[in-house]
Amino acid sequence: MPCTFVPLISRRDAGQFFHLSKFQRMSKFIVRRSTYRELPQDTLASFADNVFSRMSSLPEYQAYAADVVLLGQQLTQYKEALANAMYGGVDRIALKKEKKQGLLLALDRIADLLNASYTGVDSWIVGAGMETMREAVGTNAVLETPYDLRAISRGETGEVTLSFRLASRSRVRNNAVEYSLDGGTSWKNGSYSSATRIRLTGLPARQEVKFRVRSLGVAERQSPWSKPVDVFVV
Repeated sequence: MPCTFVPLISRRDAGQFFHLSKFQRMSKFIVRRSTYRELPQDTLASFADNVFSRMSSLPEYQAYAADVVLLGQQLTQYKEALANAMYGGVDRIALKKEKKQGLLLALDRIADLLNASYTGVDSWIVGAGMETMREAVGTNAVLETPYDLRAISRGETGEVTLSFRLASRSRVRNNAVEYSLDGGTSWKNGSYSSATRIRLTGLPARQEVKFRVRSLGVAERQSPWSKPVDVFVV
């Protein structure tokens, strides 16, 4: 009867093995990876952009700066591949899939880091733009409409600063801005940002422009649009 060779594992290696198994179990039950792995391709970019914006701007995540920079690089490459794939072609579509996988791996790395430093406070995960398994129970909740939207144009030509308030930040992953040049008959995509103060540049100058904003959550959930505001763009 043939024998199967089983390598011996030192106590040190065994300790590392069991520590890894425990870490993997922790990863499975803290950060909800399916939140971003099941997103449509456009929404995935917005999700990753929100994680990158939060973790690169908040000092509590400074220890992970190198991994956040890597996430930003993968996000940029994915956005470029996504835009190019719109023109069709086997090579472009293949490159888009490749860059998507790279972005997902970068998000997995961030999830691993958050899990490893998790101390039982869910805001540590949510603050980074991720979702916890416990939070997922309530994802059917409707996102509330942003309010107190204000627009100011006092600086550079074609520049507007928007500010608004959110009833709850916990389920908001990003905020979408649109603007209208014809009084609200048609709308154009303005920007995406996880912040509640957004500076827009390159807008049509010397005319009245209408703005509105809404919040974006997990599983393609969206709040209603805010009440629009008008501002004369300098």
